[in-house]
Amino acid sequence: MLTRGILSGLLACALALGGCSGGSDETEAPQATQSGPRELQTLVVQTAMLSEPVKAFGTIAAKQTSAIGAFAEGPVERIYVNVGDRVTQGQPLFRIRQADYERNVAEAQAAVDLATAQAIEAERRHERVIALAPKGFVSKAQVDTVETQLAVARAQKAQALAALGTAQQALKDTITRAPFDGVVTARLVDEGVFLNNRFAGGNQSAALQLQELGTVAAIVNAPQEYVDVLVRGMPARVYIEGFEEPFESVVYIINDRVDPESRKVELRLPIANPNYRISSGLAARAEIQIPPEPAIVLPRTTILGDSSAAYVFVLVNGKAVRREIRFDSIDLDKVRVRSGLKAGEEVILNPPATLRDGEAVKPRRAQRET
Repeated sequence: MLTRGILSGLLACALALGGCSGGSDETEAPQATQSGPRELQTLVVQTAMLSEPVKAFGTIAAKQTSAIGAFAEGPVERIYVNVGDRVTQGQPLFRIRQADYERNVAEAQAAVDLATAQAIEAERRHERVIALAPKGFVSKAQVDTVETQLAVARAQKAQALAALGTAQQALKDTITRAPFDGVVTARLVDEGVFLNNRFAGGNQSAALQLQELGTVAAIVNAPQEYVDVLVRGMPARVYIEGFEEPFESVVYIINDRVDPESRKVELRLPIANPNYRISSGLAARAEIQIPPEPAIVLPRTTILGDSSAAYVFVLVNGKAVRREIRFDSIDLDKVRVRSGLKAGEEVILNPPATLRDGEAVKPRRAQRET
C-alpha cells in the first residue's frame, strides 16, 4: 500500500510539471509581425476648371436716403406723415407757418400795384410830351426827361413783379413735398420746432428722413485678391438675413478704392424691391460668379491637421512624405489647394493616424470621380 501511494504521488507531480512546461512554451512563443509595407489608397493630383463664387459680405442700403428739410425757414406748423408711411413724389410732407410769408406776398403785391400805377402815369406823360414835340411846344430836355421817367417806372414795375414772384415762391415753399417715391424712415422733429434753412446757428435743419426703397443695393466688400477679376455686369446672388431664397443681381458699381485697413473692395449690387419687402440695414451676403480657372481640388479626407497647420502625405519613392499645404473649403467634401501641391503628385487618401513621415507604403491608386 505504501509503494502504491508513493507511485501515485510521483505520477501527479509529473503531470503538474508537464502542464507548467507547456504553459511556458506558449507564453514565450514570438508573435507574428506584419511583413512588408502597409497598403494604402492614393490619388493622383490633377487640375480642373473650377468656378468658385467670390463671397462678399455687407449691408442692404436704400437707393437714396435724404434728410428732408424746409426751403422756407420757420416753425413747423403741421407734419402730414409718420414713420413707415409710403409717399409718392410731390406729396406734401410738412408745412412751415405761413402767416409771415402770406404777409410778404401781400406787401409784394401792393408794391406791384403801386409800380404798375406809376408806370401807367409815366407812359401817359411820355405820350403827351412826344405828341407836342413835333410842334415845338416842348424842349429836347423835356423829351429826354419823360423817356427816362418811363424807363425808370417800367424797371420799378419789373422789380416789384420779381419781388412778388420771390414772395409767392417762398409761400409755396412753406409746404415741403416728397422729392421721390419712398418711405418715411425717421421723424426728426414735431410741430413747433423752428427749422433753419441756412444751416447756421446750430438750429434744426431737417424734419424727416426719406428713403427710396423701390430699388435697394447690397453694399458688400470683397477680398482684394479679386480686384483684377471683378468687372461690372458679373452675375451674382444676394442672400439677405430673414429671407430664405436668394435674390438675383449683378455687379453694378465697383469702388476704385481698396480700404487700406480691411484690404477689401466695395461693390454695389442693385435688387428690385417693388413691394418694399427688403428693408435697409439688413445683413447681406453676395456670391459673385467669376470665370472658371484651373485649380487643384482634393477630397477633404486627404487633409490632416487644422486650417492653420494643414498637411497631406505625398507618395515619394514608395514612402509617405508629410507636406504642408494651404487650402480653402469648397463644401463639406472638397477643398481647393492654394499651395503645397502640384499636378501629377500622388497623395494618400484617408491616411491613418498611425502613419509616420517617411514610412514605406504600398499604393493602391483610387479612381477619380468624374
